[in-house]
Amino acid sequence: MIDAHTHPQLPGEEPIVGASHTPEDYLRLTKGLDIRFAAAFVMAPRGDLPRTRALNDKVLALGKQTDGRFFPVCSVHPHDRAKALIELDRVVNAGARALKLHPNTQQFDVADPAVRTVVARAAKHGLPVVFDGYSPFDADQPGKFVRLAMAEPDARLVVAHAHGPQFAALTVYEVLARYPWWRRNVWIDLSAAASLFADGPFAEQFAWVLRKVGTDRLLFASDYPLDMPRAAAGAVASLGFSRTELASVFYDNAARLFGLPTRQPKRRPEPAR
Repeated sequence: MIDAHTHPQLPGEEPIVGASHTPEDYLRLTKGLDIRFAAAFVMAPRGDLPRTRALNDKVLALGKQTDGRFFPVCSVHPHDRAKALIELDRVVNAGARALKLHPNTQQFDVADPAVRTVVARAAKHGLPVVFDGYSPFDADQPGKFVRLAMAEPDARLVVAHAHGPQFAALTVYEVLARYPWWRRNVWIDLSAAASLFADGPFAEQFAWVLRKVGTDRLLFASDYPLDMPRAAAGAVASLGFSRTELASVFYDNAARLFGLPTRQPKRRPEPAR
């Protein structure tokens, strides 16, 4: 498996929950799950470039220290404008696999032109951009992601959390897929949402909506430490996808999107002679 969304506690950083959640803690928790790679996120503050660089350097270092098992997802703040673009260029050259932007935590509007500028620069580098995809404060946010994807067709956007309680809004991507100009440049990260809906009355509807998006655009993700990887994996597995679909969701889609090694098919033993 590839876990496309984790927040490991990096050296010198405070935990975001009430307990330690270091990379080592994650590896202990996932022992036996066969998670080959995990995306490690950081979040850039606004107006503090030294802090942003320090966070990015820590997650880049984690990638090197773990031989890429944790792959670095760096961050900038769109409101830092030209300085954000300079930092984006730097982390790309240093080995970042993706960029993380969080409208709620970083307090920006997805429709802000500064966001499009950052996304366009990331697209120029071929760098996927992962957004937190649910805001209880902005009911129009799902449509803003669609506009952004249309405005920047070369960008590769990941909408984390499948819009949460607004997951039905994802059906717009099935409608857009009917048009020849639509580039299908949006992926859906299932973190938090799968665990929230899989064992409840919305499970069947949630799985139906995800199939409308297309299982080739779904990513397994845990949102560790806010959710546990084992529980997140069980939630995705319970949604009724076929083995072939699960192989895509758990590994193949993320491998292609983030440029990670492809899954090697198991070789069948030669028949006895």
